[in-house]
Amino acid sequence: MATENPGIHRLGSRQVFGGADADEGLAISGSNVVTRFHQHTQRIADGDVRSVRTHLERVLRSPHFDGSTRSREFLRYVVEEVLAGRGGYLKQAAIAVEVFGRKPDFDAVIDPIVRVQAGRLRRSLERYYLLSGDVDTLRIELPKGSYAPVFVETSDMPAHSSARSTRAQEWPTVVVFPIATPSDRDAATAAQLREELTAELCRYGIVHVARQRDAAGASAYPQGPARFELHGFAIESHATPVFGARLVDCATGQQIWADEFHTEPRTGRWSGGAAEIGRVIAARVGSDHGVIARLLAGEQAARGFPAGDNFASIARCQHFMFSHQVGALVPAIESLQQLTSRAPEIELGWTSLARLYLINHTYELSGMFTPVEIAIGCANQSVLLEPASARTHCLMATALLVKGELAAARREVEHALRLNSDSLAHREVIGWLLALTGDWDDGVPLMRDALARNPYCQPCVSHGLWADAMRRRDFEGAYSAALEYRDPNFFWRDLMFAATLGQLGRLEEAAASALELTRAKPQFHHRGRRLIAHFIKGDELRAIIVDGLQKAGVAVA
Repeated sequence: MATENPGIHRLGSRQVFGGADADEGLAISGSNVVTRFHQHTQRIADGDVRSVRTHLERVLRSPHFDGSTRSREFLRYVVEEVLAGRGGYLKQAAIAVEVFGRKPDFDAVIDPIVRVQAGRLRRSLERYYLLSGDVDTLRIELPKGSYAPVFVETSDMPAHSSARSTRAQEWPTVVVFPIATPSDRDAATAAQLREELTAELCRYGIVHVARQRDAAGASAYPQGPARFELHGFAIESHATPVFGARLVDCATGQQIWADEFHTEPRTGRWSGGAAEIGRVIAARVGSDHGVIARLLAGEQAARGFPAGDNFASIARCQHFMFSHQVGALVPAIESLQQLTSRAPEIELGWTSLARLYLINHTYELSGMFTPVEIAIGCANQSVLLEPASARTHCLMATALLVKGELAAARREVEHALRLNSDSLAHREVIGWLLALTGDWDDGVPLMRDALARNPYCQPCVSHGLWADAMRRRDFEGAYSAALEYRDPNFFWRDLMFAATLGQLGRLEEAAASALELTRAKPQFHHRGRRLIAHFIKGDELRAIIVDGLQKAGVAVA
């Protein structure tokens, strides 16, 4: 591309052409040069236009670009406007009318659709360049504060651009390194493990994910300083490969987690294929209850959750989820309310807020008014922002379950299953939701499958299997499931033990669990039926549970 073209800007060894919103501008650095440019009204050379359009079509056709139909229309529209030299006129009102069918009197304050969808489009583009391994020398970027994309020539892009460095500072990033293998024989298996590990981490969405360039230079994703590094290795054991992984915290240099996984069954050891091992590592490291979330929640708590820090609000929610300190709930909700107000494009903010609203509503932990309808509204925002995420649909299904709209809840959870039919991300949650909405025949096998495939399942799987055993009056099986329920906080664990032991006739043990239940929930005598009914919808199953509680000495009104 000719450097004299007025639509192209060379910054160090990085060329940028296109432009940013005239109101905002854009700062980009390269080789310690920072500039702000506003030449977006000038037309781009014909050769560059063809290159951009060819690249755009490749992005839109790729399965790695997860944008909705509207997102694709949004991207195509803003790209064509910049190519036509009209980037300076790309304001919210114009996009709302042309892309989203809003009326000419569109008010961006009342209707934030353009801002929200722009945030989602940015993440879709980042995900595409992460997963696709696109080796083209061009990238399309949508800078924050702008609706006009820039087109970046990446042939000599510095490894630490300021834009990506800024993102790394705003949100924790984990870099997934190539899997080290002792011989070329296991290279293909190691590559499959790494691919599935990377994709599964993205499905959880707790941290940003980047890939270290491999030896051949393929599938690279340039990144700024990352907080975490995930290293994998393969060794041979009895002529079969054993894969291991270790997570390093770059802030301290410490290894904060490590494990190894066999590809063939070993006595007392979990085993699986390469893809399954990748999914399990992702669950242990990057899920809502994984190593990274726990570390960052504790770290942010020690810092006092800095005001205005987007990730601090998410970490505050995670800290409550791990600590179950009732006094931490309302501050976490208030922090997330502020986050969703100032940054409505962050899906995880809406997801976390809806989750806390539901917890407060179903456990009755504080006097804050959090009706289920508000949780449904927040969950709906999550689905709008990330319609291809199983997490957002599971959250919506949970809220609808609590409200009692079982058919709608089941549709949401069935959609979540279709999105990632073989993924471990949220699999146990999907099975739990299917069962509690009445589809025990499909939900219970799915929970058992998740439990067999993933040693790091969430506690809901034990709750769901307990409910199924109680429903079938298999009280020994229910007791075994209750023993596996690893969440001792609030009241459900004590409720499960008291009701089950009561039905088993082990009345002394049942009475001890009943005492713990009423200590945790002093008003349970009066509120118990309502609390149980939030999740247990079948009349017959509720009757079995209440009968067991009464045998344990808990008179439920």
